[in-house]
Amino acid sequence: MIRLVAVDLDGTLLNPAAQPHPKAMGYLRSLARAGTAVVLASGRSWRTVLEIQQRLGIVGPFIAHNGAYVHDTGTRLDLWTRTVPPEVTRRMFAWADAENLMLRAYLPIPHPVVFNRFTVEHLHRWYRPGDVVRPDAAAHLERGALEIFLLGDGEVDRMLNAFGPRGNGYELVVLPRGPLREVEVCAPGVDKLDGVRAVAAFYEVPASQVLAIGDGLNDVGVLRWAGLSVAVGRGVPEARAAADLVSPVEVEDPVSWALETAVAEGIRFAPARAAAGRAAELGRAGAV
Repeated sequence: MIRLVAVDLDGTLLNPAAQPHPKAMGYLRSLARAGTAVVLASGRSWRTVLEIQQRLGIVGPFIAHNGAYVHDTGTRLDLWTRTVPPEVTRRMFAWADAENLMLRAYLPIPHPVVFNRFTVEHLHRWYRPGDVVRPDAAAHLERGALEIFLLGDGEVDRMLNAFGPRGNGYELVVLPRGPLREVEVCAPGVDKLDGVRAVAAFYEVPASQVLAIGDGLNDVGVLRWAGLSVAVGRGVPEARAAADLVSPVEVEDPVSWALETAVAEGIRFAPARAAAGRAAELGRAGAV
């Protein structure tokens, strides 16, 4: 019996154009309406994951920032947070101000996405409603950031030189972004599995009643932990090795394949209900 379905986004629910597979969206909507907990679990920002959840037309917990943040749109409470400490967040903004560089930080809902400044390129290419400039961020940000980002090339090296790959309460990861690179700063040891466990605790669902679907390195822990796990055939070898089932490489919609395969194997999907007061209890426990 499955009462919770945890679904990765990029490479899993989303196609190469970053659009959800329509058939999979239909299946997930039907499960949610029948009471099964459908949980989007992604390394993307809460803003992006929330948009996909709204397109699904469901409410409930979602997992963003690679497990650093779990927010429940039903109760409007945070179930789990792992943030960069406020003093480190302010120190990084002060450094960016001194270096004349643009930094952006994601704070928990309902806070905006905070910038110390906008570049002309950002305004023309990436600006979104909800982006807010806080020139005083270095001195007055009271909340720690879920993630902090800096985009560039030489700018990335300057930030690494200033802060190192890790420090007290943070770690830096450098990823390619087209012709540029991007620094992502997060709390140390952030893991998507922590977020999935928080949601399972919210619904009081054991690992044996969780179906997880994913394709990346950040899905490996979840795939190993879940009672039933499906890796995307085109995903990384580590994810395929960790999963119970692997979709065929030619399958374009691995979420639909996973759900259809589970039903064909006689697996039943059942409702999940959160215990009264559980959201507030988890929110207190997960606030770091």
